[in-house]
Amino acid sequence: MYEHPIKEANRLIQNIINAQENIVCIFSADALILANKAFNDFFAVNSLEQYFQEFGPFVNNFVPHNSYFHAEKVKEGEAWLDVVLTLEDKDRIVSMLNTNYEPRAFSVSADNSLEEYTVLTLTDISKDLIKRIMIENNVSIDEKSGAYNKEYFLHTSESFLDAAAFNEKLIAIAMIEINAVQNEKNDFLAHAVSLIKSRIRQDDMLVKYSDNVLLLACLVDNEENALQFSKKLHGISQETSCKDLSLKLSVTLVQKNEKISKAIARANTSLLELGENEIKFI
Repeated sequence: MYEHPIKEANRLIQNIINAQENIVCIFSADALILANKAFNDFFAVNSLEQYFQEFGPFVNNFVPHNSYFHAEKVKEGEAWLDVVLTLEDKDRIVSMLNTNYEPRAFSVSADNSLEEYTVLTLTDISKDLIKRIMIENNVSIDEKSGAYNKEYFLHTSESFLDAAAFNEKLIAIAMIEINAVQNEKNDFLAHAVSLIKSRIRQDDMLVKYSDNVLLLACLVDNEENALQFSKKLHGISQETSCKDLSLKLSVTLVQKNEKISKAIARANTSLLELGENEIKFI
């Protein structure tokens, strides 16, 4: 069956942008004329016609927050696409709500090399942005202990999973309860953090989980490596510099397709069952 060349070209373009994981939109002037499957999935629509009925102009989706670009930052008489093109990369960020009303952050790249057309690509950077904001606001480190902040770790745990998958490694989670033999010693946790950090790798994450519990997340090759790591970590309690501390330790591996939070819960439950200076690998 004969198909008009323009229709065939449009179908080819549609197939190409549908293959992209990022949201891709094509504009003619300020009018949205083409979008890809990732766009439809994000807004839960089947077509641009349905999108326009439910959402209206694309710029209206941008959450009006000072940290991001949005419609209120466009002056009267300006076109929002033109404004986006003038922004530096670090400022070319928008936030939109997904179908579950969860805010997602996107970096925006724009190509207007074809006259009268602009191709907009939106890349989800929610995880990286949270990490950057927390670092910029100095909330990644717990000041009293020197370990990572719990909220920071939980927000960036998906990145740790990605790193494990990329490097074909397993994630070991150790829950470490620290107690001072002498109750009047107020800085015992900071002392323990300093000792542990001097013996772990730079990429390992030591986190203050609660008042006297630390969480250590690290990448290992196999279960045997995790066992050796556990014994080495527990051995700190036998050192002279730790004679005023008691330490109990529960270690587990994050299983395939398991969330880190579930592995943490498993190790934490096991920790509650241990006696002073005991160690358990589960």
